[in-house]
Amino acid sequence: MNASIIIPLYNPDNEIINKIKKAIKNQKFDGKIEILFQKGKGLAENINDGINKAKYELIITLHQDCIPVGEKWLSKLVEPLKYREYVASVSDVELPFSLWNSFDPIAKILSSKEQRIITPLLDEKGCAYKKSALKKVGLFDKKKFRTAGEDFDLYIKLSKIGKLAHPHTKVIHYNYYSAKSRLKKEYQLANGFGALVRIYGGEMPSWYMGFIKATPVLGWILLFRGLNISKLRSLILIAPLALLLAHFQYIRGFWKGFLIGRQTV
Repeated sequence: MNASIIIPLYNPDNEIINKIKKAIKNQKFDGKIEILFQKGKGLAENINDGINKAKYELIITLHQDCIPVGEKWLSKLVEPLKYREYVASVSDVELPFSLWNSFDPIAKILSSKEQRIITPLLDEKGCAYKKSALKKVGLFDKKKFRTAGEDFDLYIKLSKIGKLAHPHTKVIHYNYYSAKSRLKKEYQLANGFGALVRIYGGEMPSWYMGFIKATPVLGWILLFRGLNISKLRSLILIAPLALLLAHFQYIRGFWKGFLIGRQTV
């Protein structure tokens, strides 16, 4: 089995890129590996360009700030794709405590729910796909999703033609947030979710949560559920303000995406 690893780039950190290269070089993988660094106007477009250029049937997407863990990360990730019924395989993602602990207070509060090991339904942080399956569903939808929502859109499409595996391989996500960048991210993600709800309606798991979170006051209360209180004892007094700012961004982003029917932020 040979694999094409696509790494979309946008103002990358060269130190992290070098660590990614080293991690890939150290993989104990029974096959050839090619690495494609892709630049473009948006995340979905970058990845699609890489897929079209890729030489091999196994497509791996790896974000520019995600470092694979262990020498068998790749072999374990692609193992399920040997079976006909599987079309994609997904890595777990961990935001390291040391990085999270260096965030400013607002960024720390808003990303507290991510300071753990997460098993995504599907994203591009460290995923493997069959190229034939991607082609069958039309690749990532770069017209409706530029930088958010394209992963869930693909999850829905791939789920209709095959199974997705979660073999519990892992990548470490070195994404530094400031208050400003985190609030921008909240706006971006909400914008993508609003577009997804407009497009798929009831096909979206928990689609109704988007409307609740985008409702004044109710959404602000709901955001408290995502807090990791045990990690935020010293910041609990400013948490309501941080969540109010995030709630405002969610309202703006969700309704813009929902009304337009595509992700624009």
